[in-house]
Amino acid sequence: MNFPFQNILIYGLGLMGASLSLTIRAKGFQCQTTGIVRTEKSKTKGLELKSADTILTEEEFLKNPNWNEFDLIVFSLPIHLTCEKILAFPDNYCGVVTDLASAKKDIIEVVEKKFQTTHNYYSSHPMAGSEQTGLEFAKPNLFEGKLCILTKPKHVSAVAIEKLELFWKQLDTSKIEMNSIEHDKILAYLSHSPHILSSILVNWAYENPIVQNKINHSDTPLTGGGFRDMTRIAGSNPEMWDAIISANKQNIIDSLEGFKSHINSILNVLNDENTKSEFWNQYFTKSKSNRANILKLKE
Repeated sequence: MNFPFQNILIYGLGLMGASLSLTIRAKGFQCQTTGIVRTEKSKTKGLELKSADTILTEEEFLKNPNWNEFDLIVFSLPIHLTCEKILAFPDNYCGVVTDLASAKKDIIEVVEKKFQTTHNYYSSHPMAGSEQTGLEFAKPNLFEGKLCILTKPKHVSAVAIEKLELFWKQLDTSKIEMNSIEHDKILAYLSHSPHILSSILVNWAYENPIVQNKINHSDTPLTGGGFRDMTRIAGSNPEMWDAIISANKQNIIDSLEGFKSHINSILNVLNDENTKSEFWNQYFTKSKSNRANILKLKE
């Protein structure tokens, strides 16, 4: 089965974009990748790490942007910048276009505004990543075995759908389709709000004076694995998450309001002296089962 693209432009060679380039190379596909970075420092680092076959700064690329040299364009940028690039690239571009953004409503609205007839933009969200940022943390197996959520704008061509679905399949991801509204509501619960809650947990713990004092006077962490695991994603890229939260704000508010009601319910239980002893056994059994369902684990 032939790889569907021969020359790919990855606009934004950070963790996700560089991992995509490394994955294509590691699998031996006959395909050239060009990565766009913001700074000379990133270009130097990318060249050292061989993050793509060709690496250009954005300034260099935009001096003479030959978009039609590439048969696939992948925007791996914060959401608002992706929207800007969609509006900026030429109407006569004849290849396939996608993005790796984790909120879709704004992007799909911009695509549907730009293209009133058949076009080749098909949005992607590979459910992969890390709390680490930057092309130096890229991995050639980042997408392996992961799920890729695909979102169709109006008027997307059958050719773009076929090629991009084959592209992700050959990178060893599975796929599911969602519209932008479904996508953003679900991701508020399964990704966006958990990042906020992880950061709340860190700040809540460290801002307690007794906790902070003991931590600051200990050479080793006072935490066990549970705190470390629950707060891992609190170290994620602040710039990226600022853009995600801005793009999916109302869904995040709704999900956190639901979370608040769960906290209030638990507080009521803890404050109720008549709570039956089996409550916590039942509660944790339920949460264990729900976690298995969400993560597709065998109990």
